[in-house]
Amino acid sequence: MARSRILSGPVERRRVLGGLTGAAAALGLTACGVSESDDKASNSGSEESSGAATRSLETDNGTVKVPQKPERVVVLENYDALMLLDLGLVPVGAPDGAANPQLLPKDVYEQLKDVDTIGASGTPNSQAIAALKPDLIIDQFYKEKSAPLKTIAPVAFYDWHTSGAFWNEQIAKLAKAVNRESQLTEKKKEYERRLTEVRTAYRKQIATTTWAPLSGGPNGKFFLGTPLVTVMRDVGLRIGAGLPEKEAGFVPKSYEEMDVLKDCDALIYSVQADGRATPTTQQLLDHKLWKGVPAVKAGRAFPSRHFVMANYSFAIATVDEIEGMLKKM
Repeated sequence: MARSRILSGPVERRRVLGGLTGAAAALGLTACGVSESDDKASNSGSEESSGAATRSLETDNGTVKVPQKPERVVVLENYDALMLLDLGLVPVGAPDGAANPQLLPKDVYEQLKDVDTIGASGTPNSQAIAALKPDLIIDQFYKEKSAPLKTIAPVAFYDWHTSGAFWNEQIAKLAKAVNRESQLTEKKKEYERRLTEVRTAYRKQIATTTWAPLSGGPNGKFFLGTPLVTVMRDVGLRIGAGLPEKEAGFVPKSYEEMDVLKDCDALIYSVQADGRATPTTQQLLDHKLWKGVPAVKAGRAFPSRHFVMANYSFAIATVDEIEGMLKKM
């Protein structure tokens, strides 16, 4: 399987919250009339000498001039591609492995399968990017690698590590970068409607149960917390197993620490979009200590195909999954 932060591990916990899961960075100016400053971004547009309308965009690396409404966007991270789809924009370039039928819902895979690739995450190929003639490049992780790309197109850099580590914070930044905040508002409203429906219909089950999300890890370990914990909290589920309130994942635990799950009435473990567990998660599911956990013995360990949390479409699908689990409580 190609290396991808869509379901790679281990990944830095805060990086994959995207929490998305998480699993880049730089802003820049371009040789074709884009300038950079340290001033705060303004909302006013301007005309470059070419006649193309531009606006000032505040990023984590200063303020950069970008098109009023970018159409040819290259992303340097797979999460960014998923976020753009929620905004009604298919990137013209994405990292290797962005389209993986094992990891993505079919409709998402179909949108990304023909997108040109621009090298592996973290090693963007400048020639491949230039050939796509982008009007904007978006990066969230690889500041040093993406900075030179400013000679090709403006680079909007948002540092996932330090400027809002949750997926909903990052997608809001990308919506502003591509000037599609209205699309984001509609998706967010749809998500909030589903949350309200589930909270209302399953108020008792939500109030009286404790949950934890997890996934398998290497070398006799599992990870407590996954990116979908952000949605679990939005539903109103109480999170147990000692997962810190502001933590989403991944907190490493050894199999010998599986007792930490004893306070949970239900567990959610991550599987791929094709429904199969990754090898490390399957090892966890096969282990005798896992089979002795109270929630597992009670038949309340549920799979979720939405380990990745990168946009509201994925979050809505997760709410649907959680509703199905609550019906069984």
